Amino acid sequence: MKIKPQIWLSSLIKNQNSSPSSLPTPQLLKVGLYLTWGASLLLTIITIAGVQQQRYAIKTIGKDTAPSIILAQRLKDSLAGMDANVANELLVKPGENPRAIQDYEERRKAFAERIVGAAENITYGDAERKPIETLQLALGDYMAKSQQARDFNAAGDIRGALSAYREAAQIMDNTLLPAADALDKANSQELDLIYDQQRFATAQALLFIVISGFLLLGVLIRIQLFLNSRMRRIFNPMLLAATAIAIVFLGYTTRAFLSASSNVKVAKEDAFVSLHALRQARSLAYAIKADESRYLLDKAFAVKHEQAFFDQAAKIAKLPNDQTFETVSAALAQGQKVYGFTGFLADELNNITFPGEREAGVATLSTFGSYLNIDKQIRQLEQSGKHQEAIALCTGYNQGQSNWAFTEFKTAHQKTFDINQQAFDNAIDMGFKNVEGFEITTPIVAVAVSILTLLGLRPRMKEYE
Repeated sequence: MKIKPQIWLSSLIKNQNSSPSSLPTPQLLKVGLYLTWGASLLLTIITIAGVQQQRYAIKTIGKDTAPSIILAQRLKDSLAGMDANVANELLVKPGENPRAIQDYEERRKAFAERIVGAAENITYGDAERKPIETLQLALGDYMAKSQQARDFNAAGDIRGALSAYREAAQIMDNTLLPAADALDKANSQELDLIYDQQRFATAQALLFIVISGFLLLGVLIRIQLFLNSRMRRIFNPMLLAATAIAIVFLGYTTRAFLSASSNVKVAKEDAFVSLHALRQARSLAYAIKADESRYLLDKAFAVKHEQAFFDQAAKIAKLPNDQTFETVSAALAQGQKVYGFTGFLADELNNITFPGEREAGVATLSTFGSYLNIDKQIRQLEQSGKHQEAIALCTGYNQGQSNWAFTEFKTAHQKTFDINQQAFDNAIDMGFKNVEGFEITTPIVAVAVSILTLLGLRPRMKEYE
């Protein structure tokens, strides 16, 4: 029987305008297969992009900015330490304080090593390069003026030594230390920016991964339901395997992203906040050590140096008016909050997170208090006209003298710093481990899901060939 052309054309138009559910089964199976492949590809692209973005943030925080910030403060304490030892050396006759000369050389060598490290880790162009150049150039001027002061001192020209040292001190205060702060600031701004962006980017990437993952699962589940309703297949082993792989991958990826974000938070908010505060406290401690010696060395500006000492010491630790270092240390050791306690050491002690950190932090505060008590004795001796006794107490290294107390502070400080540094390094390492290997595993998962889907649907499509 012949079919009239009008009837055949009408039937074809009707089929073209029909809904997808009315398509032939083989075509629907192919559509499902293609959708699975597309969803797998989408999941792969989004996951790898998110992983790379997360890895960039971890690297920026853990390898670029945070180490440069700490290094900037180390440069600053090297410089301030050099200046403190020059002042100590000039307080006595030439050759009477060999320890000051030795300590000066140690600080100078430390600066030389650290400035190389800073130059090797330039990431943000002139914002870092210019402070580093300033540090390198100005240090030569400072050392030249310091040597002039030593030469005048050796010749017995006290006035010339003091004049040359004042010029050196101006270079230190107005050029070198601000340049170290500028290097710190350049990296601190970038770290804060990247950290804020990372938190948003992680949430965004994870949302897209979950959406694309559920899209893939939705396609796989819909194919299973179609096979059950259209072809009376209770389950398809290959599709079940593909679905299981997708579920496991989505759960693993979600957990990895959340873990990486948590580790970055530990590194930034728990460890680095304390690290930065501790390094700032240490660099300022060297600066006030120089102010202490300047107070005895330069009587014409003694009031100025004394005020500078008190101002910077308050930035390290400022106690409530009715408290002492002993009472504050005792309260903090019990885990109590001391209201009105401010400064860099307060920032650290209000951010206790890791085992042993509280004890080390309290010891740091306590030894700093001991150092300030000896400084108070130095000023009392000076104001009582006992200038030589004040110098002896300021430049001495025996127990109960200023340099001894300062060394005790540095030892306690270093222990606290090391606890936080170890925690920071561990968190960054774990963050990298959380997101490693995704460039390999994600495509493998996508290919596995695609192949399993093909193997599951191919026999059904053959039934219609």
